Amino acid sequence: MIKNQTDFRILLLTTYYLFLTALMGCASVQEYVESPGTSRGQVTVYLKGPDKTSQDITIDLTAVNIMAEDGAYREIMNTPVNINSIAVSGRQILLGEKTLPEGKYKKLELIVKQASIRRKDKTATLALPPEGIAIDVDVAIIKNQNTSLFLNWNPDSSVVEGYLFKPAFEIKKQIPELSSFLVYVTNEGSDNVTVINRQSGDVVATIMVGRNPRGIATSQGREHPRVYVANSGSNSISVIDPTINKVEVEIPIRFGREPEGITVTRISPEKEIIFVTNYGSHNVSLIDALSQQESDKVDVGIGPVAIAVDPPVDTLFGTRFLSFDDINTLRSYREKFFNVYVVNKNSKDVSVVRMDAVSNRPGDVFNIKVEWSPIALFVD
Repeated sequence: MIKNQTDFRILLLTTYYLFLTALMGCASVQEYVESPGTSRGQVTVYLKGPDKTSQDITIDLTAVNIMAEDGAYREIMNTPVNINSIAVSGRQILLGEKTLPEGKYKKLELIVKQASIRRKDKTATLALPPEGIAIDVDVAIIKNQNTSLFLNWNPDSSVVEGYLFKPAFEIKKQIPELSSFLVYVTNEGSDNVTVINRQSGDVVATIMVGRNPRGIATSQGREHPRVYVANSGSNSISVIDPTINKVEVEIPIRFGREPEGITVTRISPEKEIIFVTNYGSHNVSLIDALSQQESDKVDVGIGPVAIAVDPPVDTLFGTRFLSFDDINTLRSYREKFFNVYVVNKNSKDVSVVRMDAVSNRPGDVFNIKVEWSPIALFVD
């Protein structure tokens, strides 16, 4: 019973204190809120299984956290995943990806709910280490960059004394791969580009770019190779140096909105032009690859999504389907002009832009009607 005003004030203060305590006590890794203006980068964690293993181990991984230099843990993954050592043999799986505050991080924590081993058609539960599962990483999260961590798991060395699960991981950081067998894939939902080694099938790097990356293209010159990414959400083009797998510059799109498709053509040994479809403004931007400046624009149909350009003229001489006269006619045309082809999803047509091969300026635009809603094309 509240007897006086003093008791009532004490009750209010006590209730307020208990409410704050309850909020603080319920706080978890994923509820951590950064202060405004914090610089952020990305971290991606992959698990690589062994080439082969004699141990049939299954683990229920419920979370992956990373510890900052100040001792605070940030969550990377909280979706439970079941991992079997034989099923992941020779495979690589994505454990989690997160945008984190810039800074140094020291440990990777794996929360395992249960581990078991199967021997001679019998399954036994393995004991989990009382100290938990932590791996020293010593990595830096850098503003607007992705840091990828690769955990190589050795199941044959992950059981101690026959009953204790103590996973053996070798951790590797992202390193550039100087290879001609790399595949670059834009990931619209995570604002980055995945780099895959085509020979091994493994992800070897992740590159943070602009928001909502969609179209992607590569330069045609071998002297200074570049990968170009159209960022629909940030209205820009990210230029990636594939020798180090880093973004060297981000080119703003000034003459259009929502860049979608992208292609590159080589005009001369010294000059390349980047063509970008702008879905939101119904036009195509022209960018000089050397100066990295947007130089012109051309209006096309409604909702341009995909784009392609005539192949180099010297490729015509290897065709079996063109006569000598046809090749000469095309060659004569290409001395003066080349065509750019644009798929317009919403107006259901293809725009053919005739480019002046001398001035590199757009000229006439012809529209070819098609059925349904076209979204892609290829020039053979």
